Amino acid sequence: MNTKYLLAVAAMLLTAVGAARAEEGPYVASSVGAYMGTNYDHGRLWKLLKGDADKKFNGSIAAGYRLDAFRFEVEGGFGRLADIDRGTTAITPVAGFKAKGDLTMWTALAGAYYDIPVTETYQPYIGLGGGVANLDNSTDLLVINEGSHAAAFAEAGLNMVVYDGLTVAPGYRYLWVNSKGAGARNLSTHIVKLTARATF
Repeated sequence: MNTKYLLAVAAMLLTAVGAARAEEGPYVASSVGAYMGTNYDHGRLWKLLKGDADKKFNGSIAAGYRLDAFRFEVEGGFGRLADIDRGTTAITPVAGFKAKGDLTMWTALAGAYYDIPVTETYQPYIGLGGGVANLDNSTDLLVINEGSHAAAFAEAGLNMVVYDGLTVAPGYRYLWVNSKGAGARNLSTHIVKLTARATF
């Protein structure tokens, strides 16, 4: 009796795991996110002018292919990492000094993800990837090595199937940019994001 019971339980678990895995094939995705913390270098006048930075948002579009529990994806994105301005201070900077401005970034990334087959509706995922990030800085209150640099990311989240072929996935991404140079250190940022993914 115990043996039959264990076999029945094992069969149910295997069936659940098999059901949790979505069908193989291509998909498209779109995401929106918020920068929750970005490491960059402040200029010499940051404290004197009481520099202020507002966290901003990003978005991306992607295309990929699912193979069993693995996903392979290419992605293009754009974001404003920060909106920079001076604070309330009577000090006047030198002529031509630009206190107000933005720090923006374009990205072209490729990644590999693994969807952990827990249930048919909920599937945690992890992923790694890399590519290129282009930084553009329009304020003198930051020290940024502008231009294109190598980038890498790690990501984790939760897939939630809301309809046949449609998945939404809240997630967290850590993005690192190899932008050291011109007096600046490497840039890194923490991103909280929400992705919608459609298979076809």
